[in-house]
Amino acid sequence: MPTEAASSGSACATGQGTQADLIFNDNAISLSSDRHQDDILPAAPHPRPNTIRWHRRAAVALLATAPGICAAQEGEGGPAAELEAVTVTGTRERAYRAVVAPTANKSDTALKETPFSIQTVTRELIEDRGVFTLGEAIRTVPGVTAQVGWGGSNDRFRLRGFATSANLKNGFRRSVFAPVDEMANIEQIEVLKGPASALYGRFEPGGVVNIVTRKPLDKPQHSVELTGGSHDFRRATVDSTGPISDTLSYRITGSWQDNRSFRDFVDAQTLFVSPVLQWKLAPQTRLTAEFEFGRRRGAFDRGFGNSPLFLNVPIHYNYGERDARLDNDSALGSLVLDHRFDNGWALRAGALRSHARTDAVWYPYGFPALSGADGPDPQVNRRKQRNIDRQTDTTLMAEASRRFDTGGIGHRVLIGADYNWDEWDFSAQANLGPGGFPVNLPINLYHPVHGANAGALLPYDGSRYASRNLGLYAQDELQFGSHWRLLLGLRYDRSRTSARAQYLQAADTLVRHDDALSPRVGLTWTPVEPVSLYASWARSFLTEPSGGMLRAGTLPAPSRGKQTEIGAKFSLLDGRLEPTVALFDIRRSNGVVSDPEDFNYVIQVGEQRSRGWEIDVPFSITPRWRVLASYTQYKAEIAADSNPALVGKLLANAPRRTASIWTTYDFAGAASGLSVGIGATYVGERQANTENSFALPSYTRWDANIAYRFGKARRYKLQLTVQNLGDRRYYDSGGAFVPTYPGAPRMVFASFGATL
Repeated sequence: MPTEAASSGSACATGQGTQADLIFNDNAISLSSDRHQDDILPAAPHPRPNTIRWHRRAAVALLATAPGICAAQEGEGGPAAELEAVTVTGTRERAYRAVVAPTANKSDTALKETPFSIQTVTRELIEDRGVFTLGEAIRTVPGVTAQVGWGGSNDRFRLRGFATSANLKNGFRRSVFAPVDEMANIEQIEVLKGPASALYGRFEPGGVVNIVTRKPLDKPQHSVELTGGSHDFRRATVDSTGPISDTLSYRITGSWQDNRSFRDFVDAQTLFVSPVLQWKLAPQTRLTAEFEFGRRRGAFDRGFGNSPLFLNVPIHYNYGERDARLDNDSALGSLVLDHRFDNGWALRAGALRSHARTDAVWYPYGFPALSGADGPDPQVNRRKQRNIDRQTDTTLMAEASRRFDTGGIGHRVLIGADYNWDEWDFSAQANLGPGGFPVNLPINLYHPVHGANAGALLPYDGSRYASRNLGLYAQDELQFGSHWRLLLGLRYDRSRTSARAQYLQAADTLVRHDDALSPRVGLTWTPVEPVSLYASWARSFLTEPSGGMLRAGTLPAPSRGKQTEIGAKFSLLDGRLEPTVALFDIRRSNGVVSDPEDFNYVIQVGEQRSRGWEIDVPFSITPRWRVLASYTQYKAEIAADSNPALVGKLLANAPRRTASIWTTYDFAGAASGLSVGIGATYVGERQANTENSFALPSYTRWDANIAYRFGKARRYKLQLTVQNLGDRRYYDSGGAFVPTYPGAPRMVFASFGATL
């Protein structure tokens, strides 16, 4: 229930942490349900008036106090400023959206004052919905479509119609092909719509997903959760954190999972651990070291082939063999230094390195996927292949920021530089025929009989792609009075791209160098406190070393994107209702397509366009009843191509309409501790390939759960979760080179958790 907070003078005197503090400084911001505020660096001295107003609004939404500001002010030699009393509302009285998300601006600017559409998936929403994967977690985000990754081992996304090739991990770039990501160490997922190149460099124009991990606390806390469910699903997670000394704290999270599947002879075993250490080297200096180690052993699931006939077979059918396996090992290490100088400047410097290796035996579908599709007995074309892939990402970054005034204009300036390189190499083996091509191993579509012997596997293919990129960026967030904010950002990138592949018509490694400027501009007008209207424009660029080779014997130039977006953000009913409406128009140019005169080469004439609108509505109806709803309508199509027949075709796996709703109610009185949740996801019809030869049907999937928290301080929790209540048949993704994956039927999970 809401309670009246003490005056800021009292809060500064006590320096008490709270259940759900706002963790921020000019360089590192996160929202956490379990961190303590004295665990962070002091905030910048003399915060601007808009920052104070933002804290008042945040206090309505979060249990937040202001000792960080007080400490900085006292550090300047002056008394702590008096802040008016505010009404404080706990995190379970807020509708599943964070107040800030640093992905957008690398700052603590409130989302309502940011001229872009950005949504967050909070830890509370993840736990209330009872989800275990990234793909499930983001189903409530408008404009995002899940796309199953390599062999069914991970998740990828399409943002406003464009597929992502990399995510951010705590603000560092990381490729999505091979890593083992887990929900156990995730605190929040941030989804920025539109080009992110002005701050982060090489990304698609649809947006970027930033995964924020859990950090150490300054008070001991330990938790464990055990889950069992359908198809022999077993899972255990642990989370332990606390101080080691006055200046050193730790956190270690881990998970173990063993499961079978509704798909024939598919199983997986995953082990994941993430230790984090955080040192307070000085009152204004903090060093964080974070590691992740993941291991997955399981079946390689290729899903269904790209033909409408696969939509008529039982979803448990598997057209691979029992020896189709995928071994995946990944490791990540990062080191981040945060320091605040006495003159108001703040420094953030860090490094991340990630390495992943997969060893896969699988059965790729042929082109076409079926022979005799018009007859009574279609045969699935496939071959046996072994791929060993290695993917490495490395980033070095340093940036500085400061708030200051020039006349009546407030500034929040950020300048930075980063250097990143990523490498992907793979080798392939197959059973080769007399012509040097893999031997076809047909299997019946409607009555598959397994046990084919492919024979010996011989070297068949191999490639190595690398991108090295140096980026310099600057940004200024200007405030004119209390109603206008202007964001100006610009990044310069110098990239080196190389490719060596057996299929390329070149004997040596191909190398090219490119320069790119990626600007963005955004204007926000707040005519009255509850309403912000905004408009923005931004550009993106992305190098594509694996795209092929031009006739000139060079690699393709980077693709470019641009977006125009206008929208409105609201904070109504004392912050309990905060809808966002956005209209967008994205164009991606310089796309790579096959050369119509010689398929050994590619040309760059393609353009894709995505335009539409979306609405996101988080609503805390009462302190015990929360609702999160969203709707998206857009058209993502091919605007130009070397093949005129493709112009006007819709992009694969980009539905015209999507919607979602989730609601949770916490009971009171005799039923206190009991909560129920229910929600639905609607995905409209999607084209299954670039040619638009068939479509995946629309679907609505309902999920529900019931949870009971009990014991001292509600430290124990029982939860029953049902996914796909109606046992609806649906498909998660599809595309010419992305097989059609059937979604899971009704699944039931029961879990028990304890926090000590």
